[in-house]
Amino acid sequence: MAVMHRTLTGSATPDQVWKALLDVEAFPDYMEGVSEVTVTGGDGDRRESSWIVELKGSEMEWEQEDVLDHVARRWEFRQTDGDLAEYRGHWQVGEDPSGVSLELKVEFDIGLPMVADMIHPAVVRALEGYQRGVLDRSA
Repeated sequence: MAVMHRTLTGSATPDQVWKALLDVEAFPDYMEGVSEVTVTGGDGDRRESSWIVELKGSEMEWEQEDVLDHVARRWEFRQTDGDLAEYRGHWQVGEDPSGVSLELKVEFDIGLPMVADMIHPAVVRALEGYQRGVLDRSA
């Protein structure tokens, strides 16, 4: 299993970043490779969402469950069905002397050992791009 764990900082406020992060259906508007995100259900601090993402010319689809802690500004997620063998992690919005920090930790396995060494770095680059996109969108 591969792990991507990065914290980036930005000049927006934590509330601005949290608002942008929660608006997952807007991700395709500004995140390269994210084709579609649809909130399919849930209530309160739980929701389900459906994702379609293009990576290295291949389309990946999955359903995920999200647990949102609005007070702590933490979003935990895990794939419940889909193309990946494993996909789970969290987003954490915090305060930083420059304004805001945005932590993303994702544990994933594409389920294809023969190409994992080639695909996993591409997944990490895509995730870093998503993280930067949220910060840029919030500023």
